[in-house]
Amino acid sequence: MSELICPKCGRSSDEIEFIEAFCVDCYPAKVKCPRKLEIEQCRKCGKIRIRGEWIPFSRERISEYVVSKCRGEFDGAEYLTDMGVVRFAIQGKKHVERYVEVELKGTMCTYCSRISGGYFEGIIQLRGNPKRIEKYANMLADKLEKRTFITKAEDKHGGLDIFVGSSKAVVELISELRLKADITRKLVGVKHGKKLYRTTFLIRL
Repeated sequence: MSELICPKCGRSSDEIEFIEAFCVDCYPAKVKCPRKLEIEQCRKCGKIRIRGEWIPFSRERISEYVVSKCRGEFDGAEYLTDMGVVRFAIQGKKHVERYVEVELKGTMCTYCSRISGGYFEGIIQLRGNPKRIEKYANMLADKLEKRTFITKAEDKHGGLDIFVGSSKAVVELISELRLKADITRKLVGVKHGKKLYRTTFLIRL
């Protein structure tokens, strides 16, 4: 194959790769990218918000998100977070790059915001034998922290109250453990036209 000379910069095919008549740096790739993207990141847990969903920090998911915002004629692309560029595959050659600044904007995710604000939907009231209460309190706390969060626990006359972020998580766990509970619901407000309830689960041990 005869030597090619780039009509834009003058470099030859002996110095740099070519795509058609242009070197890879000068090839008029028909791609468009945003100059800057903002991604929310929780200051407390480090999760990032992608398409409205809070997920664990992931370079792969950031790359996918940035690429999804690019348009044009290319075979494939990836965002190189360390370099801040999108590298496009044009006719099989992965050397066409465009700079995209990604700013991680510090905020608080819904989960951490609720914890900080003392939010809770359910109260587990453990009553009965102190030793059994201690045993079940530790077991419930361990299992619940894998599904939701515990805002606080308070000693009460005759037992212990555990304040939990999700009533649904409590219902599921009680069902799995086959525990009997007296369940009561109390209306605590209305948000966006939806009634908000706080649920109490009384478990006698």
